[in-house]
Amino acid sequence: MPIYEYECKKCDSRFELFGKIGEDDNACCPQCGGHGERVYSAVPMIFKGGRWVGEKTKTSDGYGGKKPGKKS
Repeated sequence: MPIYEYECKKCDSRFELFGKIGEDDNACCPQCGGHGERVYSAVPMIFKGGRWVGEKTKTSDGYGGKKPGKKS
């Protein structure tokens, strides 16, 4: 189950709750019992590897199998 972040509209505190996908966006604040509304934030991005998708791969000689100036 994903963890969602909520902000209370009464006391402005933030809290996290486990929730099912597609559940209601409202929650009860654990501090004051007020109405909590889901907070949407940016998703962190992690880039791994040395190539971008679609980048041409190089062979061991670095020229894609053909060296400049040589005829095959």
